[in-house]
Formats: sequence, C-alpha cells, structure tokens
Amino acid sequence: LAAGGGLPAPGLPAPPPPPAGMQIPSAQTATPAPGAQPSRSLELSNMCTAGEVKDERDVEEVIEDTKEEMEKYGAIAGLDVERPPPGSADDMQVFLLVAFQDLPSAQQAFHALQGRTFDGRVVAVRYISDEEYASRTKSQAY
Repeated sequence: LAAGGGLPAPGLPAPPPPPAGMQIPSAQTATPAPGAQPSRSLELSNMCTAGEVKDERDVEEVIEDTKEEMEKYGAIAGLDVERPPPGSADDMQVFLLVAFQDLPSAQQAFHALQGRTFDGRVVAVRYISDEEYASRTKSQAY
C-alpha cells in the first residue's frame, strides 16, 4: 500500500510520504472526473484563497512551495498561479496550474495529491488539457 492507504496507479511507483502538514484521507483512491483524460497538466484547487496571495511575494512563495512538492513526482515543465481579478473577495479560489514533462509524473502527482488535506483544506486535483494549460497561463510549457 502507498502512503495514506491508496494503491499507486498500475506501473507507477508508490508516491513518497506526505510532507509535514499534509494528510491523506485513509482508504481513498483518486479517480479522474468522468470524461477527464489523463494529461501532463493538472489544476490544483482549494489550497489557498485570494486573500492569502495578495501580492507578488505571496505568489512567489506559493510557486516555490508548490514546485518543491511537485518535483517529488517528476520534472516540471511549467507552474503558474491563477488568481481572481483584483478587487475580488478574499475567499475567492486560487488555482495552481502545473505542467509536467511527462504523463506518468502527472498521474503520480494526481493520485498522490487528490484528497490530501493542506492547511486544513481538502485539495482537489483535476487533469486539464495541455491546450487549456497554455491558454490559462499564456505560455507554452511543452
């Protein structure tokens, strides 16, 4: 069994144990949303709000922390923080967009992160197409 009681995806090694402050609900195996196709790009949500990333220093810290965590699963091609427009309510959702160099790394991260608790919140992860990643970040990660 992998850390947290879930099984790793077939053909993928078990994910590393969660870092301090992050817990995994027991006996849950992450599955993509119906119709979602695994891809190299992930959207992470419910990790922080607009009120927690008010300035560029906050954004840089979120990027640094997220990059450090994501690199445990494989090489990253791109990482971006998608904030609500200026003037939005502090409780508005912030999305973290991560592009991996290869599909197995993204799959490993998806299965390891889905449903984990971070800072008292249950993290949600979904696959997004490489095209959606590029359009939301205005960059070409691949």
